[in-house]
Amino acid sequence: MIDPLDRRAGVQLGRPHAPAAPDPAFAARSRLARLRDTLGRAAKNLRPARWNEPAVFFFDRKRQAELDASRSAPVDPFAAPADAIAAEMSALTGAVEVRRVARATDGLAEAARSLAPHCPAARELVELLTVPDDEIFLALAPAERVGVRLHLRGAYDVAQLHHLLAPALGFAESHIQLVAPVALRPDGTLPTGFGTCEHWLWPAQPLAAVPRVGGERVVLVAPAVVRPADAEPRFPGLAVECETVQTLNAFQAADALARLCRGPVPVRAPDADPAVARAA
Repeated sequence: MIDPLDRRAGVQLGRPHAPAAPDPAFAARSRLARLRDTLGRAAKNLRPARWNEPAVFFFDRKRQAELDASRSAPVDPFAAPADAIAAEMSALTGAVEVRRVARATDGLAEAARSLAPHCPAARELVELLTVPDDEIFLALAPAERVGVRLHLRGAYDVAQLHHLLAPALGFAESHIQLVAPVALRPDGTLPTGFGTCEHWLWPAQPLAAVPRVGGERVVLVAPAVVRPADAEPRFPGLAVECETVQTLNAFQAADALARLCRGPVPVRAPDADPAVARAA
């Protein structure tokens, strides 16, 4: 038998190891399943809206007073699901792993969408689950023939992408406007001035509105016609993580533009002067 106090035995005593902290995603699995069940029950209890059915009332004031007295205080049918959602929001905004589990919990997103028109908390949960975590965003500046690919987590709206793209591309933040790729012309250029306004991506729009092309979300960068408005983050508690995956040179940017246009695009834009530089 080894004496733990005998140094010759080669046994070194130390402080006992602290128990490992539970994995937040694993710990959330059962809670999110219960949340799914709570929202599902509330969704099943939704009653169809009445079709022009009047509320019951009496012309006799005495009888109307008796009716009013017999009625109990209205009960919020969505109080329980709203409380259940609120209990999970901190974990959902605090860890991308928990959001992954929530998206993978069968029936949770569907139940939340069913309640969203009636329950603000459910609508907030739906919006949070649309955050494009772990997605690649390709941004191309057609006039400059430059681009960048970013890997994002925790960014909800276009304003946050706008803030991240400006330094990644070397542009002043106030001098660029994000545009949907549908605005691109066949020669790989963008219309000038307000020619792209119907395809602008506004700061308050969710990033989920940025279209996917070939498995990645694509935006175009144009000179700003109007100064972009400031927008508060929809979910301030989300930790935004951004990693530059690739910085595209003129050849790579032209190739990416050609795939969008489905035709050849020259390496140099027809207008030799960088549009964003002119806007500055």
